[in-house]
Amino acid sequence: MKETLIDVMNAITPYMMYAACAGAALLAIGIFAWLLWLVSGWGTQVLRFSGRLLVIIGLIFLVCQGAAMVAEMPPVLNLGDAGIFGLKTQPYWIVGLVFLIPGMVLRIFGAFRPTH
Repeated sequence: MKETLIDVMNAITPYMMYAACAGAALLAIGIFAWLLWLVSGWGTQVLRFSGRLLVIIGLIFLVCQGAAMVAEMPPVLNLGDAGIFGLKTQPYWIVGLVFLIPGMVLRIFGAFRPTH
């Protein structure tokens, strides 16, 4: 069982950077939709959509953190040479919370106004 988990973690680790980039793009879209929502009241559906996907991506990172800990592998996202604030690696749980918490906030703001 542990060998299978290690094989799965080795298979998905290269794709985690793509998930992080997609989450960053959704976060930027969600913040823009939130600002649009504050100013004009439009963008509720975009708020809800980006919030849902951010919550899903955040949960994926948190589940991968747990799976990597069970498999005794390093659960880190390698940011390469162009690291954020000089950090070249980030644990999955930090990346997951960076997407999960704003996703929940966007979902809450998206629920304030009904869509017609």
